[in-house]
Amino acid sequence: MRPLSQTLTELIGFTEELLTKPARHHGLAADTRFALLAQEIRDADKRPAEGIRCTSSGVAIVACTESYFAGELDPTSRWLGAIGGLLPLLRGEAWQAMRNEKDASGEAYRR
Repeated sequence: MRPLSQTLTELIGFTEELLTKPARHHGLAADTRFALLAQEIRDADKRPAEGIRCTSSGVAIVACTESYFAGELDPTSRWLGAIGGLLPLLRGEAWQAMRNEKDASGEAYRR
């Protein structure tokens, strides 16, 4: 099992790609990369948090992405708008997850 910060960082990359190139994802509704990310986010959300909880925006983005894939895959979809609005929150939670992981391991981090 990889650290939550890595999963969230990969979700950031997937989300940015989805927002900037939505047509590329027409055939990716069953993309195994997204399915794996979604499962990892859900599993992390079920576990007790070791610090500040950092899964809320990830869970919301996964739900919106699934709704987008289940719909018409329109580049003007309201689901893409919601995902875009959640992306800054996801970036903040990825940073917080990394800080939590470093605190748990006793490492110092730079701000």
